[in-house]
Amino acid sequence: MIAQAELVDRLNKFFNVTAFDESGDRRFFPVGYESIIERYLAEGFLAGTFNGLMLDNAAQVERVYLIVFPSTQVLDTIIAKEVERGAPGALIFSHHMADYRENSGTFTYMAEAHLQELREHHISFYLCHAPLDCHPHISTSGALANALKLKDQARFAEYYGGMSGVYGNANGVSFHDFAKRVADVNGLPALRYHAVRHNGRPVSKVAVVAGMGGTPDNLREAALLGCDTFVTGEWWLIGQSEFHVRARETMRELLKQLDINIIGSSHYSSEAIVLRDVLCDWLDENISGIDPIFVPETDAWR
Repeated sequence: MIAQAELVDRLNKFFNVTAFDESGDRRFFPVGYESIIERYLAEGFLAGTFNGLMLDNAAQVERVYLIVFPSTQVLDTIIAKEVERGAPGALIFSHHMADYRENSGTFTYMAEAHLQELREHHISFYLCHAPLDCHPHISTSGALANALKLKDQARFAEYYGGMSGVYGNANGVSFHDFAKRVADVNGLPALRYHAVRHNGRPVSKVAVVAGMGGTPDNLREAALLGCDTFVTGEWWLIGQSEFHVRARETMRELLKQLDINIIGSSHYSSEAIVLRDVLCDWLDENISGIDPIFVPETDAWR
């Protein structure tokens, strides 16, 4: 067990959370949500960068649960585990503040019932979004690029003042074999048809931006860097909102100009790799007194 204050201080310093200001994301809160969540937030969170300790519910921490999204399934799983062991103190390390469903393109913020249960059972919540995307040693895209065995890696894709993307060499593997590798490292049985675009090029120089990293700007930059293949979690948005319809229209026009292969896995799976395969081990090796546990989703796309 470790004092939460010590754990949070070490995480803040390692991920340099004050350097990435994402406070503008409060504009995405549903109407009236800020007045609900502010009753549960850690002191100073709303006035800060929207990274770091978000819910301050424990003085001591024995377990750290690593998650991509705070979905109902994941939160219920964690709460049940803590209730079963008497709720001595735990912390959730989450990449996202809200749940996300790729099939519909919808974000859902934590319900007040969950906020109350987390408080009641001494479960704190630590948010690490852009700082995890852009970290020079432990990052979402870096973990995915390493899993794909890319060599001679460098960074690109500016994001909140850092670099969220990685590009490197795949040594001329066939597109079929490389696409299978993408599915395998993401833990997926297959890739979705709409998320794969083969332009007939062998895979030699690959750009990687995890999550919803297949933006027009990132794709253009990857092409300018000479990349023949772009790997992300999500690039062809399939939701039915006005935003998603416009995004598909923009992408259709862009694809006419870009001679590049594109492979999407899933938003969730592309970001889970760093939490499951890298950060769990880092916590175990560098911070004594805690038990890091990755909590998966049952459906990568939902």
